[in-house]
Amino acid sequence: MAKTPALRKRPSWPAAIAIAVCTLTLGRSAAAYHTDSEHITDDTAWTLTGDKAFRVGLYKASATIADRLDIGTYVWPWVLRTPNAFAKLRFLDLGPWQWAVEVGFFRLDTRAFQRADRTAPVITVGAIALVTSIEIARSHQLSNKLVGTAGRVTGVVDQDSLVGEGRAGITNMQYVLAYEYRASRSLALVLTGRYQLFQVVDGDASFTTNPDEYTSIEVQAAARDPSTLNFRNAFSIVPAIAWSWSTFNLRIGAGFGNFNVPGVNVMLASRTPIPELDLFWTF
Repeated sequence: MAKTPALRKRPSWPAAIAIAVCTLTLGRSAAAYHTDSEHITDDTAWTLTGDKAFRVGLYKASATIADRLDIGTYVWPWVLRTPNAFAKLRFLDLGPWQWAVEVGFFRLDTRAFQRADRTAPVITVGAIALVTSIEIARSHQLSNKLVGTAGRVTGVVDQDSLVGEGRAGITNMQYVLAYEYRASRSLALVLTGRYQLFQVVDGDASFTTNPDEYTSIEVQAAARDPSTLNFRNAFSIVPAIAWSWSTFNLRIGAGFGNFNVPGVNVMLASRTPIPELDLFWTF
């Protein structure tokens, strides 16, 4: 239980930023044409292969090196001055079985939105995932993904009467199952399920205040909300249709559950309808 009421609000910092990033990073991806060498790449172990190495769309831009390493960035967070990058390495190819590891990073320094002489919180998020995909048959693909994410918020206060710093963080792990049915060379039906295995929120702070020249007050506090350990019922199920032509790709879907902020991997507490829309080009 929290030891100080003031810090119970600190763990909400990452969630607040996640909601803002949510509107900027919504979207998923697929590959051009559904063939033996070209596959849907989001939430799977596959990467772009063959004569295509670049993808540019509404939400992501990436390049593929040697058919095995994807390096890219989410586009819209840069509008919020949020540097970010992701990479996927397809490290094992066993015929119908594919294995890959993914990493991602976001950093938002809120001082960019305030006066240069003021300090403000800095939010950093890092993620790592292990992904496996298998072609059950020519028209059926199944992928499993285990992703862990750690987010941290640190802030410094430097004023005439108050000096100190605080910290808050979110750590979670999610499991993603994605099934694909290829109805034709250009059309695929995709069903994606996501379940949050656990989530932990914690924070602490240390401040010194000088209400007058004769008085100095030190405050040290720590907070941990154990109830978040039971936040295991967060889930989402999203069916979608993925159209894929020689270069242009379109994906539309709608589902229900706790929306997951892409890249940041924070699932919102409320269950709502979840729209899915993306369009991009591969070349």
